[in-house]
Amino acid sequence: MLEQIDHRGKRFTIGDEDVVDDTGRERCRRAELLERQAQREIRELERAKAVAGSDGANPNVEVLER
Repeated sequence: MLEQIDHRGKRFTIGDEDVVDDTGRERCRRAELLERQAQREIRELERAKAVAGSDGANPNVEVLER
């Protein structure tokens, strides 16, 4: 077994077997959904920046940075 620490600092182990449990599948599915959502939000932000124009063009419009 291999012990790892995830991005939240939570410890988990990776077993020697090649079996992926339902919890692991669900985590992967959620991670894929979150990644797609993040990509959509990035595209929306880029579109909003394009519509708003360059900084200073319209002082009433605030452009958010990533």
